[in-house]
Formats: sequence, structure tokens, C-alpha cells
Amino acid sequence: MERSWFDAMAADARNRPDVYRRLGFADLRLVVEETDEAGSRRFGLILDGYDVESAGAVTDVEAFRPDAVVSGPRQTWDDMAANIVAHGGADSAHTLNALSIAEAPLRVTAADPVGRDKFYRYAETLQTLFDALAATPLAA
Repeated sequence: MERSWFDAMAADARNRPDVYRRLGFADLRLVVEETDEAGSRRFGLILDGYDVESAGAVTDVEAFRPDAVVSGPRQTWDDMAANIVAHGGADSAHTLNALSIAEAPLRVTAADPVGRDKFYRYAETLQTLFDALAATPLAA
């Protein structure tokens, strides 16, 4: 993952406000974490009403105060992004919901049940944001 992905998601929300307004109001602070043998990288997204902000790299998760953290292997994130680019949006096997509902390969954690609920409550908005990667060049 790269910061540019999250910046592109925020730009998509700004550029297509009608799409996000149809999806409805969202209130979520999310950390997206990728892990591999070298460690982990975390990025923040803030959904506030109809606005989306990329918070960039998150080094202190506690200070960011996320409602939820979605975490998984880098390969899973790369496969999801490649699928989105190849199909113009995630197919049914590569959505955030499909990859996290069984808690593998992605896992959603939260300090309380409300935070976890928010991740799934705003799943369609999150997937629309991730599907914006279809127009974003992916680094190798």
C-alpha cells in the first residue's frame, strides 16, 4: 500500500460527491494495516459525514484513535488492488467484506463493538473508496 492510494480515495470522494451522498452519512476513523516479514505499515482514513480525508501513514495507532483497524498480509492487499484495477472494481471474492467477514485473510479489530460495527455499517462506502483504486496506478 502507498499513501497515494489513500489520497486517491479522498480525491474520489471530493470529485464524485453525488456518489458518496447517495451512500449516506459516514462516521468512521479507520486504520488500514498491511503486514509482511518486514513488519507492518498503517494508513488512516477518516470518514466524516460526506467528507473523506486521507490521514497518511499512522505511526501511533492509539494517538490516531481509530474506531476500527482492518489488518492483513500485504499479498492480500496487493491481490485486492490488482483485482480492482483489472475489473474496474472488486469482484465478489475481493471485496473488503468478503476478505474480512471470516476474519481471514483480513481481520477487523476495534476497542469496542461499536467500532467494529461501524466498519461493516459503512462497508459500501469503504468499498466504493477502495474501488477508486481502479483509476490509480499501482506501484510494483
